[in-house]
Amino acid sequence: MLREFQTGDFVYVKRRNLDSALQMSARREIFRVKEVRTNGTVILQGKCGSTIVNNVANCAPCHLPGIDPTIDVSLCRPEASLACEVCRFVDEEDKMLLCDGCGTGWHTMCLDPPLACVPKDDWLCPRCVENGITLEDVAALRASTTNHVPVQAPVPPALFRDAAARRRSQEQAAYDGRVIAMRAKKGATKLARVMYLGPAAGLKCYQATFEDGTFQQLSATEVKRRLMPAGTLVSGS
Repeated sequence: MLREFQTGDFVYVKRRNLDSALQMSARREIFRVKEVRTNGTVILQGKCGSTIVNNVANCAPCHLPGIDPTIDVSLCRPEASLACEVCRFVDEEDKMLLCDGCGTGWHTMCLDPPLACVPKDDWLCPRCVENGITLEDVAALRASTTNHVPVQAPVPPALFRDAAARRRSQEQAAYDGRVIAMRAKKGATKLARVMYLGPAAGLKCYQATFEDGTFQQLSATEVKRRLMPAGTLVSGS
C-alpha cells in the first residue's frame, strides 16, 4: 500500500543493499520529510542537515516518541571510502560515479550497460531512475538547499533539541500564567502575570504583564525568585 506523507513527518528509508538476511531492511537513520512532490518522490532531510531524494514507496513512517529534530551540521562527514553499489569495492575512484539523487557510488563499468566515462553533468543511478526520480527533482533539491536566502538576519535556534534542553523547556513552560511580584522604584510592589515565550526567545524567555498594562521580559531565574503562591490573582484577570 502506498503511504501518504506530510511535510514534517519522520520516516525510515529502505536500505539499498543487505549484507545478510539478519540485517535490518531499513537504514538506521531517521529522516524528516522536507517536501512532498506530485510525482511520488519526497525530499528528505537528515540529522546532519543534508537532503536526499527518494520515492515514497521506499519510506516507512517512524512513530518513535520524543524524536529530537535538531540539525547538527557537525555530523555531516563523508565516509572515508565509498563502496560501489554493485561490486561493493572502494577502488577505481576515477571511475566511481556519485548519484546526484541519493549520493550512492557506482563504478562506470559496473553499470548495465557500462559507461565509457564519467558524465560531466548531473547523473542519476539506476535505482533513482527506477523510483521515478528525475533530474528536475535534483535541480529543485539543489535550489532549495543552496539558493535559499534567510529572511531574517539572526540565525534561528535549532528545531531539534537534546533531552536536557527539552526538559528545561518543559520546566520553564510550567510557570506560564503564574503571578510574580516585583518591587517598584518607590518601594511599592507590583504584580504581573508571566507568559512563557518559548526556547526561541533565548535567556529572557518570559514576558511579565503588569496591572497597569506595561510589560517586561525576564529570565527563568528572575521569574522563580519572584513567584507568588499559585492562585494569586492580578487586577483585571
